[in-house]
Amino acid sequence: MARALRDKGGNQLIIVELDEELSLPGSITNGANALNCGLIFESGVDIETKTEKFKAEDGRTYGQDEEYEGKTTGVLMESSKLLADYLAFGTRDKLHLEIKYQGIKGGKHQEVFKVADVTPQMSFKTPGGTKAMKYESISIVQSQPVVISGANISAIEAALGVSIRAAGPVTIPAEQEHVIVETEV
Repeated sequence: MARALRDKGGNQLIIVELDEELSLPGSITNGANALNCGLIFESGVDIETKTEKFKAEDGRTYGQDEEYEGKTTGVLMESSKLLADYLAFGTRDKLHLEIKYQGIKGGKHQEVFKVADVTPQMSFKTPGGTKAMKYESISIVQSQPVVISGANISAIEAALGVSIRAAGPVTIPAEQEHVIVETEV
């Protein structure tokens, strides 16, 4: 049970630009069409549900409708020009593959993969700069599954100098905000 109780994150967030067919670029370059977001102060991956209840005049609820929104939020600790420029300008009007390493959860490595619309923004603050750079994205749910091949995962690792635990292929199912992939520690 002790292995299942962890309150530390994985300290890794990666985004890679996707084209109209949701394919990765032929050549991945940090700061040009991808970003290793560096150290993370805090982060969250959520699916929020908005509910609308249908009540009649008699006060009884006769049904309800739900809308779902997947979100990733965080505070990045680094504030380099490369990071600030890409988050402020490189994410505009583009979709990205987002890979968020959650750390060890339940005794396994856990990574979240999703198609994301990253909110273009940046924030410099002094003092407290290591808690100023905000990150936010929303999940863009697809009507067809999105598959990230093992070769694509290897290309991302090589280009960004990161380690992705899932070897691939990774499939983000149709009509889902994200997929969580677990691998052995």
